Amino acid sequence: MVVLLTGCVNLTPGATPTSETAPNPAVHLGPAPPTTTSPPLPVTPLQWTPCGALQCGSVIAPLDYDHPQGPTVLIAVARHPAAVPSERIGSLVINPGGPGGSGIDDLPNELSVLTADVVDRFDVVSFDPRGVERSSPVTCSGGSSSGASGQRIDPVPTTPGAQLALLRNDQDFAAECERGSGSILAHVGTADTARDLDRIRAAVGDAQLTFIGHSYGTLLGATYAQLFPTKVRAMVLDGAIDPALGTVRYATDQAKSFESELSSFFAWCAADTACPWRAAGDPTNAVLDLIQRTRAHPLWLSGGGTAGPGELYDALLGGLESQSSWPSLAGALAEAEGGDGSAATSMANRYESGGSTNGADAEQAIDCLDHPVDRNVSSYPALADSVGQSAPVYGPLLAWGLLGCATWPALPTRIPAPVSDPGAPPIMVVGTTGDPVTPYAWAVDLARELTGGVLLTWRGQSHVAYLYSPCVRSDVQAYLVAGTLPAPGTTCAD
Repeated sequence: MVVLLTGCVNLTPGATPTSETAPNPAVHLGPAPPTTTSPPLPVTPLQWTPCGALQCGSVIAPLDYDHPQGPTVLIAVARHPAAVPSERIGSLVINPGGPGGSGIDDLPNELSVLTADVVDRFDVVSFDPRGVERSSPVTCSGGSSSGASGQRIDPVPTTPGAQLALLRNDQDFAAECERGSGSILAHVGTADTARDLDRIRAAVGDAQLTFIGHSYGTLLGATYAQLFPTKVRAMVLDGAIDPALGTVRYATDQAKSFESELSSFFAWCAADTACPWRAAGDPTNAVLDLIQRTRAHPLWLSGGGTAGPGELYDALLGGLESQSSWPSLAGALAEAEGGDGSAATSMANRYESGGSTNGADAEQAIDCLDHPVDRNVSSYPALADSVGQSAPVYGPLLAWGLLGCATWPALPTRIPAPVSDPGAPPIMVVGTTGDPVTPYAWAVDLARELTGGVLLTWRGQSHVAYLYSPCVRSDVQAYLVAGTLPAPGTTCAD
């Protein structure tokens, strides 16, 4: 959740919340070594046991890689064995994105879209990254993003009172996370997860890693390639994040991308007689006016309770991730115009779940380590106004969203910088021209930064091309199985 403080609020930001830290029960505590020069923790081969239609196991990893003989965490892993063992190449490890998404929960979805030859020839493996669901989960029990009425806190506050409520909510949430998971909060960043990924590679018995990363998984993959360039066999980064981006630039680019996709949604809705939402005048102003009205007059819900700006903003984020969601977003906006927030709240709940049982908590914890922010809360009103000039709906939302880390108890562990992977093989980067979440330009830049980056373009309007494009899946299969890369400039248009 976002937090802010403008100069209009007579409140001095307090120090980072502190509390007595209770150990996470999933962390196996032991004596810390006296120095940071201890030998690495040995990797034990995975012992697989049946778990439904899959096989499951766990990999032991140091809680703190600077102290590898100290406390450890268990990384939960699952696999679908190669369908044709006689043609098996090795393991294909997949991260579905997030951050905060459960790879184990997502694995059946991945199996449903992977090509037959990939499923035949690879053990398809996924895992819950540290801090997520089955792997020492970050738990912020008692934290809440809701106000007294049960509706979400307004993420783009327009009054000093709303700003103060948001600040206090964020401070409370940070304190709850520290109380529930203080022992692991400083160790769930992507740099640590990339090291876990290398332990998974070793535990499944592969000399080199074959990997697909979707969305956030591209940052994980790029980080791995930088840390372990010679241990990469093949890597596909789809829906790419550019690791070089500073946090403000990241939010600004993403806001503009969402805004562009919102314009495409408006055009589709205006041209399709089946679209139930009709804007009176400029559609951007119509959306902003609807959000503003709910601040004074919240929407009612069919099961009781109310909905307001928070629910509408989350619906507007979730409704643009895929073009297939546009009809649902249109229906939610139409109902909201009539005073009913039920459909918008349903979309918002699906969006906020984050792909795991603790998705929102884990996402916050990981993002705050990966993306440094200005911890001076008084600077954010001007930032929101600035980003809002080019992205009036999403700019203020994403700018204020950076404040979720301004009072976070664990400081960042990643410094944004271009990726460097000398010695790595060619890596495939997939970019979608109309991707609302990870702008196409990020994929172009990441492919340029990688030593042997090869860009594959999909002309589409959804997030993560592999999920939607048979053409992309075909090129990915050729690369993963035989190392065959698409020709420079290749574009899929299906």
